Amino acid sequence: MEADDKFLNMGILIVATLVVAKLISFLIMPRSKRRVPPVIKSWPVIGGLLRFMKGPIVMIREEYPKLGSVFTLNLFNKKITFLIGPEVSAHFFKASESDLSQQEVYQFNVPTFGPGVVFDVDYSIRQEQFRFFTEALRVNKLKGYVDQMVTEAEDYFSKWGDSGEVDLKYELEHLIILTASRCLLGREVRDKLFDDVSALFHDLDNGMLPISVIFPYLPIPAHRRRDQARKKLAEIFANIISSRKNAGKYENDMLQYFIDSKYKDGRPTTETEITGLLIAALFAGQHTSSITSTWTGAYLLRHKEFLSAVWWRSRKN
Repeated sequence: MEADDKFLNMGILIVATLVVAKLISFLIMPRSKRRVPPVIKSWPVIGGLLRFMKGPIVMIREEYPKLGSVFTLNLFNKKITFLIGPEVSAHFFKASESDLSQQEVYQFNVPTFGPGVVFDVDYSIRQEQFRFFTEALRVNKLKGYVDQMVTEAEDYFSKWGDSGEVDLKYELEHLIILTASRCLLGREVRDKLFDDVSALFHDLDNGMLPISVIFPYLPIPAHRRRDQARKKLAEIFANIISSRKNAGKYENDMLQYFIDSKYKDGRPTTETEITGLLIAALFAGQHTSSITSTWTGAYLLRHKEFLSAVWWRSRKN
């Protein structure tokens, strides 16, 4: 009994010593001056999952006036910090990989883009693939696409009447997918497979839901359609790539550039990688281009003096 009491007293003494040491360190050690973002109030365990699933835009509009440009949401098993506006969001894009890993953030894109590309590879490979994007979109390359873009735009707008109302966002989204199909995905897609490929991309796009950010492989109908669309697109592009190679055919589009691209070690891109890179390129440009075009159109319609200047310049050219 004496030995047990001795060990018990020793244990109490150790615990008391640790508590006192912790208290002293808390009182005398300087506190970190780093501020952490405010946290959105939410329910325990599931956090803000229900609000996030309804659409993050609604939640952002509600919380931004109260919490400012940077705030965190506890989302089930994750913490998501929002950076709203160019002043703060630039930190995410300019930070080094060791400070802010984009790969971890964008894991939900892997089922859409496919294996072996962008956020499914390590940083060094991803940087090489980003180099493929950069070189494929250099100014001299883009100049080669201009005539194709003009042809698509003139053909598209020639079908409009002299007067009426249109949904500008819808119309420009459709025009951009047409030009992207010709300049990025290739003549074969634009001339023969546009309707099929456009529908498949639609299923891919609709397979990226708020719930996909947390559970990208959840077996829901939207994810199943996404996976089926991704598989069919891979088959379509595999056939096009094989046909071009067998015929020794060369086209002026991004697909051709990805076919001809090689890594630093001399390894050529695979059909799976090419398909994934094309999907990533279209996703990267489709939404941003359609939104920018819509806002540009809206401002031109509101400020007619600029609209007339644009019209005159286009006629002159």
